[in-house]
Amino acid sequence: MPHGGAEHWTYGPLFAPYTETGRDNDVITVAGLPPGPVVVQLDVRGDGYTGLWVLDRRNKEKDNLVNSTEEDFRGRLLATVPSHGTLRLKLQAEGPWQVQVSPLASAHRLTEEEAEFRGPEVLLHTGGVADLAVHYRGDDNLIVHVYELAEHDDPTTLPRYENAVNEIGKRRETVPLPEGPLVVQFEMADGPWRARLKRLQPPTRPLPPAPPGASAPVPFAAPGAPAWPDKGPEPGARRNWFSRGRD
Repeated sequence: MPHGGAEHWTYGPLFAPYTETGRDNDVITVAGLPPGPVVVQLDVRGDGYTGLWVLDRRNKEKDNLVNSTEEDFRGRLLATVPSHGTLRLKLQAEGPWQVQVSPLASAHRLTEEEAEFRGPEVLLHTGGVADLAVHYRGDDNLIVHVYELAEHDDPTTLPRYENAVNEIGKRRETVPLPEGPLVVQFEMADGPWRARLKRLQPPTRPLPPAPPGASAPVPFAAPGAPAWPDKGPEPGARRNWFSRGRD
């Protein structure tokens, strides 16, 4: 499935991905980000409870991104960087973890080729009207939201979503999608699942114009890359700090 290339996606800020690793409960601060929607990938190695919240200016929990008891949690989540450019995340976890913050442009594209996923996910649809076929093999809630961007002209925010799926347990779903560009958010998905487009039609309108600086995007890390390389920094090491963001 295609992924990452900003030349096919012009919505939201562009920046070099940020990665931090650690162990157990922590607060992650990423400063110097452009305001707008981003993808947060969380990988936790362990069998305890995993929770992730966005903190507001008062250091209070604002948006709950993860609430899971799944072993070895993995998910790609949708968050919005506030206007002051600092994203703060409160993490509750048992064991080593890795957090990566990437542009929305790093998300996988939906295509007619079936792709395998596990856990929450953020997907992009940039084609014409289509049907989204999903085969869900988890046991708990499957919740899917669709954000339609065509009439939304503020790239620092997301429009209101439409809920497409809210079911429990293993199932097959086919969801009609309007023409892109769309963000398709699998907000909750506790196990493996597959997705592909059916009856995809050609788009009838161009993608939104590129924001300033989008003509020469930086390369993005591939979604789905191994979170635990055989060699590298031990959990707890911090890397890829932004020069503007280190405390």
